[in-house]
Amino acid sequence: GGGYGGGSYGGGGQVQQRQVDETYEVGKAIFNGRQSGVAAIAYCVASGEVKLPVKSKSIKEYKKSTYQDLSQNLYNCDKPDSLVASELSNDNMLYVLYYLNKRYRLGLKNS
Repeated sequence: GGGYGGGSYGGGGQVQQRQVDETYEVGKAIFNGRQSGVAAIAYCVASGEVKLPVKSKSIKEYKKSTYQDLSQNLYNCDKPDSLVASELSNDNMLYVLYYLNKRYRLGLKNS
């Protein structure tokens, strides 16, 4: 007889409903211009000759691309000649790329 040892698989009932993905949350805050100390930027993605606001449609051509490739095609919509990567620190850029990758299920590769 007996089953699962009293059902205590969670250590004291502190079951977290959802594991918070800090990297994702920070990236999201930066992307949405809500991260303190980081300038809000309007994100556009290069699509041929034009630059479009980041949306699932405009960013999907970067599926299965690389982080590098996407970062070289993310622009500040307000300053179309300015790459986001030149305005954000390296760390913050990585947060944003991580967020976009996960949010839009891009399956980005490292290189």
